[in-house]
Amino acid sequence: MRNVRAWISTLVLLAPLWLYAQTGQQFWFTAPEMALHSEDMTLRLCLFADTLDADVTLQMPAYPSFPKQTFHIAAGQHYEHILSPSYAQYMQQIAVAHNQVIPRAICLQSSAPITCYMHMTGVNGEIYTLKGENALGTEFVLAMQNRFHNANSTSAAQTYTNAYSSVQIIATMDSTLVDIYPTQLLYGDTLILPRHILLNRGEVYSIRAASKRPDAHLAATRIMANKPISVLTMDDSMSPYQKYFGEDAVAEQQVPVNLLGNEYIAISHGLKWEGVFVTDLMTDSTEFISMNGRSALYIHRDHPMQVFQLTGYGNEAGGTQLPCLQNSGSRRVLYSRPSDSHWTWMHILTPTNNITSLKLNGKPIEDARFLPVPQKEDWSFATIELTTFSREGILVVESSDDIFHLSVIDASSAARNQQGKPIPTSCSFGYFSSYGQMEKPQRQKTIETLETPETLEIPDTLEIPDTLEILDTLETIDTLDTPSPHHFSLYLETGYSHLPFGNRDFQWGLGYGAGIGFLYEYEKNHFLLNLGIGFLWQDVEHRSETNLTTPYVDTQGDKSMINMRIKRSDRVRMGYIEVPLLVGGMWQWFYLMGGVKVGVPVFGQTKCEARMSNYAIYDQYSVPFSEMANHGLQIDVPTTRINQRPAFIADTRATLELGLHLNRYRLGVFADYGLLWPKLDNGSTPWMQLTNIMEPSTWILNHPLSSSVSNERYSRTFLTGLKFTIRLF
Repeated sequence: MRNVRAWISTLVLLAPLWLYAQTGQQFWFTAPEMALHSEDMTLRLCLFADTLDADVTLQMPAYPSFPKQTFHIAAGQHYEHILSPSYAQYMQQIAVAHNQVIPRAICLQSSAPITCYMHMTGVNGEIYTLKGENALGTEFVLAMQNRFHNANSTSAAQTYTNAYSSVQIIATMDSTLVDIYPTQLLYGDTLILPRHILLNRGEVYSIRAASKRPDAHLAATRIMANKPISVLTMDDSMSPYQKYFGEDAVAEQQVPVNLLGNEYIAISHGLKWEGVFVTDLMTDSTEFISMNGRSALYIHRDHPMQVFQLTGYGNEAGGTQLPCLQNSGSRRVLYSRPSDSHWTWMHILTPTNNITSLKLNGKPIEDARFLPVPQKEDWSFATIELTTFSREGILVVESSDDIFHLSVIDASSAARNQQGKPIPTSCSFGYFSSYGQMEKPQRQKTIETLETPETLEIPDTLEIPDTLEILDTLETIDTLDTPSPHHFSLYLETGYSHLPFGNRDFQWGLGYGAGIGFLYEYEKNHFLLNLGIGFLWQDVEHRSETNLTTPYVDTQGDKSMINMRIKRSDRVRMGYIEVPLLVGGMWQWFYLMGGVKVGVPVFGQTKCEARMSNYAIYDQYSVPFSEMANHGLQIDVPTTRINQRPAFIADTRATLELGLHLNRYRLGVFADYGLLWPKLDNGSTPWMQLTNIMEPSTWILNHPLSSSVSNERYSRTFLTGLKFTIRLF
């Protein structure tokens, strides 16, 4: 009975801590397949025990070959456990490949509440802030960025071959049915379709974006299950730059939708391209809001949403899903710097009236450190630099009254500049406060604080180390390319022109065209819009040969039969300004567009030539015309008409274009069909009807003969060919 009472007393004492810190006794997680950034990459677990000793068990429930491991953490101590000492071992024993059900989920169980995060060291390292029981749920909407790309591999940088954004789904119970509703194309698919997976306890299923493009990321993808699951995301080697600069991994363990709200606050840290990605749970759409020029940002909607923030140090980024303001937060948080840490900052967010109750390692935090949140002044925030604090020590932040949120930005270096100063090569960012929705507890008996080093002093002002000077040099780099839906491109096209349909007069047509121009392009999700201006030159010739047999009576009253052969050539050479307007879509590497092209001729020439030969037999004389001088008929009659200076009247062509989309390049085939043709300055069409190519004064006939060729409708030719487009910026 005495033991029972002791346990009850302990639980009552720990209730505020357990429910209001990012602690737990069971953690489910795994590690994704990643690009090899450095040979010294390791995978570690960082654990903290608070007021009770903790006996920890680590295992893969569905993978017996992975050795079960146990270790003890004394109260008030920090313990770092190496899961894999090298990248090769990590990929072989722990990493989860995509599109496969793999028994590699890790389950960590503790006899007492602990705080835990998973740390990936090395270049482009990252941490997963593990959320314990708060990470388990049956419905998730992925909080991710969709503005920046994953680094591409070249012959000089094979490092990034496997760098993609991916999602890992873990089952905590047998017979778990998982439904995945992606917002973008998944690796291995040709269409955006749901996936339905059956998992048992300890199994994990990983999905990956089909492309490294920003808009190919899986933000707002919905994942549902009939039993509790854990969901983790990895955005490997993410960067806004195009030339292998500033790429960094961004990882997070997601929280389910039941822990989301409609009020959030993001605190800025000065990353050049930092911002928040707000996902509306009603529309599953994601909006980007830049944090540049803001100290903090208050985000509010009238319905639930989730917010993912990117921030960092220098040009290295970290990202995390923000906790909502409603019914979440902590009263006590423990943290220890990673083993490879060079710079560390802590952000504290709390109700303004709670500032005086906050303590860092047992010492009050000065009010002057806090600033009110713009548009939400009943909340305040502070930034505290902890770069000089020991990596072996534990930081304890606690409140004797109300709740607070605590996030940490930690940067490491694997390189130095010309002056020998370390350069940031990786950054991690995460919240260590509770995401749980629970009512604020009543004031409880204050738990005795941990013994902390006497040497920790909080500076009066925020001092930034000299290493920040590296930012001055980074500003001179001209390769910054912040991806957005708006782009400008150059296009080149060449084609073959011909008649679309045969007829009795024109036997064949031949021509070519070539063009160059600039495009404004709008790309959003699968939608693609092109609007441009360019120059096109076309040279098209159509030829025909017609035989006519005509009976007639001449002025002498004699009857005869005339055989006539008409050879005709119609040619147009024209240069004009064209304005293409096309809309369509992109699916993985394929694109399709349709629309119109409006052209205004600026110079050119049309030429119409005809040549007639005749042979006549009189019924009375039965001799050719050529031997009857009294009739005065000629054998060959050539006729040529040339029209220049086409009028500045627009013509219109319907166009269809399809092909392959490869990052900044597109290669496609197109077909243009003329709908309207420009008039000439004399009001006629370029291909005119020849009505008097046999002159009566020459032929001495009773009536003029007209060509049977009326070609106005046949000027609507096809122009088919190849088009190459390259994105300039």
